[in-house]
Amino acid sequence: MAPEQAQPAAAAPAPNAADIVCARLHAAAQPMVFNLKLPIQIMTKADVSRLDREMREFEDFFASAAVSGASAKTVPQPSQLLTILLNENNFNLLKADDRQKVITFLGTLRAKVPVIHISFAVDPKPDFLMRIVNWFRTQAHPYALVQIGLRPSIAAGCVIRTTNKYFDFSFKKHFEDNKAKLTEALKAVS
Repeated sequence: MAPEQAQPAAAAPAPNAADIVCARLHAAAQPMVFNLKLPIQIMTKADVSRLDREMREFEDFFASAAVSGASAKTVPQPSQLLTILLNENNFNLLKADDRQKVITFLGTLRAKVPVIHISFAVDPKPDFLMRIVNWFRTQAHPYALVQIGLRPSIAAGCVIRTTNKYFDFSFKKHFEDNKAKLTEALKAVS
């Protein structure tokens, strides 16, 4: 009997840009020990900063209410985003322990969460942004945030940037990369 020869392993397919972004975000993100949910409506670092400031204002309100003896009936109305965050995590704003958990969570998000910078030619619609954020949170990091910018010079598509990677998915870049083909096609037509 002839000894069996080992078959060479099939080459793995080259990773695409989305796989590279996801791998970089996983590697760069420090482990976060929270079991809290970050609602999809909270998309940007600015959202997290506003919520953090709002929670600290509530904490100050309750501290001064305890000193002055004011009742819980005079509690200010929380913003819609804060209400969503509290409801999603079953927190009660009147409980000091819940408030402290949310403040700690938001502070950690501000300091450690990965932020993906995405530039578009025009201002994207909110439902489109929610789908993008949902994709990044599903594929890359459960607390990923985005920062949206406008760059009309890209014509269409987008440019994605992380702390150490840059991806240009714009039509401008596509046309620049295929200038020779475009020129050739135009000469063939004329």
